[in-house]
Amino acid sequence: MTRLFTTILALGVLTFNAQDRTKATGVINMQQRLATKNKGALEKDKLNINRTTVANNPLPGPVQKGSANVNTFSPFSASANIYGVVINAERPLHYNDNINVVSFIHRKSATYVGNPVDNTGVIVAMISGDWGTSWDSTCIWSDATNPGRYPQGAVYNPPGNTNVANAYVVASGPCVTGSNWSGSFFASKQLAVAGSTVFNNTASQTPNAQQFFSTAGPFGPNVYSNDWPVYGFSSTDDGIVRSMGQLIPDPDAAPVDARGAVIQKGVFTAGVFTWFTDSIVPPVAVKSDLYLQMNSNATMAWNEAGTVGYVVFLGSRTGATLSNMGWQPIVYKTTNSGTSWTLLPGIDFNSAPYQLIKNRLDPTNANPSLKIPFFNPYEGFDLAVDANNKLHIAGVIASTASPDVDSLAYTPGYTTEEYTWAHGPNQHPYLYDFYGDGSAAWDFITVDSLGSEAPSSVSGNPGFNDNPWDDDAGKVTSDSRITLSRTPDGQFLTYTWAESDSNFTQAGKKWNTLPNVKARMWSASPINGINLSPTEINITKPATGFNPNVASRAMFHFSSPTTGSAAVTTAASGNTVVVKMPLTVTNSNPYIQGGSNTHYYTTENLNFAFPIPNGLNENKKEAVQFALYPNPASEKCMVALTLDATSNLEISVLNYLGQVVKQNSYKAQYGNNEMEVDLSNLKSGIYFVNVKNGGLTTTKKLVIE
Repeated sequence: MTRLFTTILALGVLTFNAQDRTKATGVINMQQRLATKNKGALEKDKLNINRTTVANNPLPGPVQKGSANVNTFSPFSASANIYGVVINAERPLHYNDNINVVSFIHRKSATYVGNPVDNTGVIVAMISGDWGTSWDSTCIWSDATNPGRYPQGAVYNPPGNTNVANAYVVASGPCVTGSNWSGSFFASKQLAVAGSTVFNNTASQTPNAQQFFSTAGPFGPNVYSNDWPVYGFSSTDDGIVRSMGQLIPDPDAAPVDARGAVIQKGVFTAGVFTWFTDSIVPPVAVKSDLYLQMNSNATMAWNEAGTVGYVVFLGSRTGATLSNMGWQPIVYKTTNSGTSWTLLPGIDFNSAPYQLIKNRLDPTNANPSLKIPFFNPYEGFDLAVDANNKLHIAGVIASTASPDVDSLAYTPGYTTEEYTWAHGPNQHPYLYDFYGDGSAAWDFITVDSLGSEAPSSVSGNPGFNDNPWDDDAGKVTSDSRITLSRTPDGQFLTYTWAESDSNFTQAGKKWNTLPNVKARMWSASPINGINLSPTEINITKPATGFNPNVASRAMFHFSSPTTGSAAVTTAASGNTVVVKMPLTVTNSNPYIQGGSNTHYYTTENLNFAFPIPNGLNENKKEAVQFALYPNPASEKCMVALTLDATSNLEISVLNYLGQVVKQNSYKAQYGNNEMEVDLSNLKSGIYFVNVKNGGLTTTKKLVIE
């Protein structure tokens, strides 16, 4: 039976008046911010073909034969600059549970010499068969005219195989020629047992092991335009590898931004991969200038078998109304390995279950009664498929400033810093997980609240001066980089994100300048009545034993989409779930974009507690504990409470005679909840608010002015 925590942690911070929200001081064009985010780095990177500047860095080159202590971040490789890891939707780090191999795909270091040609577009794979205790490196892309950029990739393992020598490392990414983006590379190379001469600095010379597809064509018999294959790389048990790129229209015609996504599917044939492409064009609102109200970067996730997959865009869906008009997930699903795709119903923010989320948002400037959630891709979002083949979408939500179709990408700006969130009570960047499969309404949980947001990369924009990276005609910026990982069976999901403690940032600002990577866990099946573990782990800065090159310097982290299998132990106090989590962090000291940057690796043993909730004993029933504010109230009041499991609450307003004058049911969730109670049309006087949770109930007095 569902019970409440006997200690309501949220009550101490939820006693503010509902009118005391921090007011917006301006608006922010998030579509413009997204367009300029790391743009300077991307442009410089096109020209940075043979630059070999080496910064003051403890690891100038990749470790051909090195070691790293498990559970301790250790340097295991490097790249000639930072640019190859700035896109948070890249998937360069993977764990393959079938052959127990961790792989990390990156651009070469300044001292690494690739063959048959050498430039900073040489792509290298780091391979470990012992969770990072030792590594081998192998060159997988080396091209004189089309250097690689922004690589991602994983290990392909033939179905049923357990021998690493039969596996291949596969990678994709964009290429440059001169000062232009020229096309995309798709590379593969056979692996071997540790220490084999196959692990070398020469890319495979097997025909079609290195394939280049020009943006101008011709593309090949099964391939068409597939720009920027840098999103959502996966390798599933059916023997298929997949990458995702942008579907770019004619650059001379509007709109000139991406109008959809291209899925690249690699099928292993006679020692190499044959690539096939498919495209998805979502129904997105069009602005008066013919640009789309959509983030150009879609991503995808698959179940372990490779049969069920999802593609998610963030944009304003055609025909959406009221609270559903904003940038929100547009989800496609396949149940036949990608042969066909179905557009799923969206999240219906006009319905009552999502009132909690809208209570945390500000209304639009044109309509004070309308709140429109904006899924903010600036801080990153990620996907995973659980054991029940349900999709999980993890991300943060901001307020939409205007309901005008041309302004749906505008969010309020707060304080002189122009934060996207006010960072006050009930005004944080909350990390949500929305999950479902299209068969019913989407469900959600609040995973955590983040304490910071990404500083700008553009001079003159908010947070630029606090951004610690060097100013080389602009800066790179490391945002929250929200990621989702799952155990191979999908029973447990791990959320990771980066945030800074503003107690230590300059002047207490909320910019993510001293990042550490945090983690939480969700279980597909309730453990002791709960799905979300109350444990939050600081991976990069534990209480003791942290690496000073990583702690509060955890820039540009990646977590593997697949963790190790879970180990579950049981004790009198509850259960503990332990997973091995491959994770990397990339930085330099000092922070220099164009110089050598070190990749640090760890396999963390993450321990998450699923305790037995207080009050589970039937002989120890506790009253429902909640906060009621404002009190006195007028048009509305808020009921705030903390739950240890998802519950169906009944909230009633009674007059002085005990008669019910208002009554509503609410689906509340694990953790902090705030439910809005409508008091309109009620006369001034003394009333009572009753909250019922299962067999438990509590009533508090309310004064309506």
